[in-house]
Amino acid sequence: MKKLYSQMSREELEHEMKTLREDIERAEFPSQKAVLESKYETAKSYTLDPADFPPGLYKVHNVQLPFHVVYLNGIMAWGTLDGREEASFPLSMLTRFQP
Repeated sequence: MKKLYSQMSREELEHEMKTLREDIERAEFPSQKAVLESKYETAKSYTLDPADFPPGLYKVHNVQLPFHVVYLNGIMAWGTLDGREEASFPLSMLTRFQP
């Protein structure tokens, strides 16, 4: 049985991310690619330090609206998009907003 990402070592996560990247390249259907990309972002988030993501304004990969992080829960950042719509994203999808 395969381990959960939260149970994997950094080396195991890096190997999993490499495998997922290869699978993404070979994906035949957009839905297949989207699922693999989501798995990749989740695995990558486990390699990041949540302390590096304080509350504040962030840009989210492939999302046009600014994301205001209110709090973190594990590898997920929770907050609002454009100050209105509640949302959450894996930490790996966030980049600190540069005005």
